[in-house]
Amino acid sequence: MIHLQQMLRRSSIFMKREEESSTLTHGFHIFGYRYILILHNSVSKEPKLKAQAGFVEDDWKAAAWDAVNNHRSIQFKFPRAPHFRVAAEEWPPHVYIRSDIKEGDKARSPLVIGQTIVTGPMGQLMDEFAQSMNFTYSVVQGDGYWGAPQENGSWNGMIGTVLRGEADIGLGPFGMAYTRSQVVDFTIPVFIEMLHVIVKRPLPQPNPWGFLAPFTWFIWIGLLAAMIGIIIMSFAVTNILGFGGPRPIRNHAWAIYSVAFTQNFPWKPDGLTLRLTFWFWMVIIFIVVRSYSGSLTSLLAVKNVPVKYDSLNDVLNDKTLNILMEGSTALTAHLQNVQSGVYYELAKASRTRAKYVRASETYGAAYSLILKEHYAMLVENVVCRKIYSDHFSLVGGCDFYMSTGNFWQLIYAMIVSKGSPLRELINVRIQSITESGIYDKWAVDQMPNMTHCLKMPTKVKQHEPYSLLDLWAVFLLVGGGLLFSALLFFCEVLSSRNGEKF
Repeated sequence: MIHLQQMLRRSSIFMKREEESSTLTHGFHIFGYRYILILHNSVSKEPKLKAQAGFVEDDWKAAAWDAVNNHRSIQFKFPRAPHFRVAAEEWPPHVYIRSDIKEGDKARSPLVIGQTIVTGPMGQLMDEFAQSMNFTYSVVQGDGYWGAPQENGSWNGMIGTVLRGEADIGLGPFGMAYTRSQVVDFTIPVFIEMLHVIVKRPLPQPNPWGFLAPFTWFIWIGLLAAMIGIIIMSFAVTNILGFGGPRPIRNHAWAIYSVAFTQNFPWKPDGLTLRLTFWFWMVIIFIVVRSYSGSLTSLLAVKNVPVKYDSLNDVLNDKTLNILMEGSTALTAHLQNVQSGVYYELAKASRTRAKYVRASETYGAAYSLILKEHYAMLVENVVCRKIYSDHFSLVGGCDFYMSTGNFWQLIYAMIVSKGSPLRELINVRIQSITESGIYDKWAVDQMPNMTHCLKMPTKVKQHEPYSLLDLWAVFLLVGGGLLFSALLFFCEVLSSRNGEKF
């Protein structure tokens, strides 16, 4: 474990050396606060961690404030280890809660009192604080929520636990919001996150109308219009000049149709004008047919994976899609007061389509609801990656899809009770750990297989024979043609019996 004092000596923004002593003074500004860190060149021997009875709240607060006021936050250690209560809920990959730890278990940290311990990156962060400042702590679990104001004015979740004095520190990490800052104090940020949409990954779908895919509808309509135009022109030239081909328009239509499908001419066109007209039509058809056949061959070799939900708007536009959200968050608090924009639309949709889960239930809900029912979850990027990683490690597949579009940026931090000196002591240590990239490394270590599913293709190569589901539209077209031919045959039979030619 890297010692915090050694890391903090390397994480400074400006530095000066006082002439009278060998003391380095480090300073930095965070959110309008100016912190001065005084580091001595000589490293004092660290006192061993000891929890001594009689170190009451007033004693540790006085010692902490003395360190803060004298700019000794980074050097400070409690002379006698106080005990703090830490509000925490499980939220992978940042926080894991274990409640079955017995005395003597190797997983137990000597800094934690009780059978419940917290692990994960935030747990490692808390252990660093405890060792650096010389205190012990116990984990307090609540109702599983982050914290939001209730109708009676109270707060639920971990914020409510801290607000009622049942915990000294809220581990979180909590999204920073103005309403929350009115009742608790935030530390400096631990990390910044964006929300994404995570849904069940769609399977490759057959496209029975794929034989039309090489061209857009505009091209098909253009070809039909060109065919009609050539028929009218051929018919007009023959009837105006009085020679060149048969007079009935159906003969010209049949000739143009035959050329379009690379068949022989049913009659020989005479005259330069008519031949030149047919020559241009044959060149156009040659180019179109070659382009169509080459594109169709390529398209039939792959299957498309439709991506329907790549942004928040995509989720809102599908009225049949249920929305899965964490309850009592900064986002849900914002939805209660928003008056316009996409979040107003989300607020309206959430009244009928949303299912709220506790922070501690978020991870499990992804498996129980998204994979089995028609749900989309709005959750942080790192949680999506954790779901990716664990699911791939478990089944070797990528059954989830995370949207490329993101929304609702939040800054995440820990909390303490209003006016607590612990805030300043924790801030300088968070600054050190995050600047050196240690926290990010801890988080990445929780997701060993996250990269495999991040860039899955939206098209996959076809490695199996085509079925009727893949080509039923082609057979429908053939059946329609046969039915139309049968209808014409019936008309010809009737006309021949009456001595007329159809």
